[in-house]
Amino acid sequence: MREDLERLNEAFESFNRASDILSSYFEALKEQVRDLSEELRRKNEELERTLSFLNSVLEGIGEGMIVIDRKDEVLFINQTASWLTGRAADETVGRDLKSLGLEWIREKNEMQLNLNGESRSIEVNISDVKSGDDEAIGKVVLLRDVTRNRELEAERQRNRRLIAMGEMMATIVHELRNPLCSIELYASMLYRELAGTDLSSLAEGISTGVQNLNNFLTNMLYFAKPRKPRMTDFSLDGLLNDALRMVEPVLASRGITLIREHSTRILRADRALLLQVLMNLLLNAIQAMEAGGKLTITEELEGDALHLSITDTGGGIPETDMERIFDPFFTKREGGTGLGLPIALKIMQAHGGSIRIRSRQGEGSTFTLVLPLNGSSDSRGFMLMPPAAEEEVVV
Repeated sequence: MREDLERLNEAFESFNRASDILSSYFEALKEQVRDLSEELRRKNEELERTLSFLNSVLEGIGEGMIVIDRKDEVLFINQTASWLTGRAADETVGRDLKSLGLEWIREKNEMQLNLNGESRSIEVNISDVKSGDDEAIGKVVLLRDVTRNRELEAERQRNRRLIAMGEMMATIVHELRNPLCSIELYASMLYRELAGTDLSSLAEGISTGVQNLNNFLTNMLYFAKPRKPRMTDFSLDGLLNDALRMVEPVLASRGITLIREHSTRILRADRALLLQVLMNLLLNAIQAMEAGGKLTITEELEGDALHLSITDTGGGIPETDMERIFDPFFTKREGGTGLGLPIALKIMQAHGGSIRIRSRQGEGSTFTLVLPLNGSSDSRGFMLMPPAAEEEVVV
């Protein structure tokens, strides 16, 4: 009996020792679980911060990004891509490209998209997404809006053509003006000799014709070698008033409504040259609205430049003519010389500015004078002072 009790006590002692060991193991395991839980929490927070940062980067880049899987279902689309495709993220993610009408993004090329009534040039680049064993599991599509790049390239090409044409015209004008001066001299001498006779009118007609031809050649010479702007301070509103005063009778006769913004902005530029630019653009707009319409003049600050826009509701410019309208002598108007827009562009370039065009057939055109805000008083740009409050006036 004693032996049985001793064995039982030994068994209880063994059990207690094992229980203490298990208890210490359990406490150690609980501590380890707490450490692992804390580590997991920190890793999750770090992962969330990393994902948030990555998402901010993907949303903030200037290019559109679309990620698709091997079944062409959209996994991710950033804000730029949503704007370029016209598809919001919440209606795009999880759907296939075909149902969204976005099959075109599978092609590596450049295409034209119509966004908010404007034609945009979009460059598409596609890269494969691969797994660790080099298996293609999806694609990343990058969409880049290269509209402005294409506009700048077209402007550079146009400038090269204008320079070549200017050099050629300078040579032609030089060769023609020498004999014209002689003809005009002889015509004036002949007019004096024939004064008081029936033939004097013929001599006067010769002299007048030579003067008209000489004026035409002077315009050509300005295009070839524009004069250096003579900088003065003047009111933009006053400049517009002078230009509109000269075309007011034509506006009234054609039933054209004028909408403009009054401004207190002060420019430092060549007033006479800018008036010539405005007259060219206003007359072109009026001639485009033979049956009446609406002529709108607005100004807007964009970046480091003032944009002065003249919009008509005429027939618009055919797309095939857009690249040629600044070419010398290109005109489809009967009696036109085709020098108005090239000279206007030369004047703007002499001031460090440019001219932009938006046009759609059947809806009208907008010509925008881009006046740089460089704070300079030399001939390379415009000095612009801040405007006061603007108001829209319908004339």
